[in-house]
Amino acid sequence: MIKGIEKEKTTGVEKSPRGKREKDVQEESTDQEKMAAFSYDKGTGLLTFHGENYEILSLFLAVRNLYASLPFFEELQVCSERLEINPQDATALFQKAVLMYKARRFETALQLTAQVLIIAPDDHRVWYNRGVILSEMGRLEEAIEAYDRTIELEPAFEVAWDNKGVALARLGRFEESLDTYENILLKYPGYAEAWAGKGSVLSSLGREEEAFEAYSSALRIRPDYLEALASAGSLLSRLGRFEEALINYDKALQFAPTEPRLWAARGFALSEGGKQEEALQSCNRALELKPGFVPALETKVKILSEIRRQKARASQ
Repeated sequence: MIKGIEKEKTTGVEKSPRGKREKDVQEESTDQEKMAAFSYDKGTGLLTFHGENYEILSLFLAVRNLYASLPFFEELQVCSERLEINPQDATALFQKAVLMYKARRFETALQLTAQVLIIAPDDHRVWYNRGVILSEMGRLEEAIEAYDRTIELEPAFEVAWDNKGVALARLGRFEESLDTYENILLKYPGYAEAWAGKGSVLSSLGREEEAFEAYSSALRIRPDYLEALASAGSLLSRLGRFEEALINYDKALQFAPTEPRLWAARGFALSEGGKQEEALQSCNRALELKPGFVPALETKVKILSEIRRQKARASQ
């Protein structure tokens, strides 16, 4: 999992007659000129209002970005004030890029990191943040280049190694990803996230036993590491070691009792282990937490089918 930075379709607008005030209906029926002032062209995507054209997509994106930024309005205002005084204030640009990332305005955040790098080209934190933003945008090759630059500037910045490993794995370059994790673990053998990342890559390569050992190493360092517990449980289920998988899921649920994917995974392991009633309870719990959760629904359907078959055989 990439670590974060440092910080219904319609073709127009139409009122329903239900619920209209009488005044509204009267105005619509008597003032046709007002209606003529408003039109929408599906072909061009233009909204015309009193002779002025507006691009709906651009308008929508602007409004979306505005609302996304509202939780950070005060902080953004401080950054803007500082940049009015000094447009080359690298700290204000850096902080604004972080806020834009949090608001999921990735293009803007990326542009801001480019501005910071003109001022401070050797700041490893800026290169790292740029890598994270590019990863979020799916530009993985560029993200890897940014992580490489981060590592070049600050080899001890271990999270950059980890994110590089994730990006390589997402590109299907598993051997390179594995090399990245092994390199960082030579330097930092106590880095639990790298052990878990290595486990995920080994699992993708079909090296299940080695993957399990890697997850176990991560959990020896951090017994409460939720992702490692869940990944180890999933791997054990695939290997048919359902009782061991349940141990991992139960431990994980101690730390995240409202996580539907853990309850669904637990239900699957119980079902495969022949404990249908208990499995059904776990799936139901997952669906209480997240109605319509597909993994839980699929397992529940399978369990109910098996229960019906068992009852049918018992009645014969």
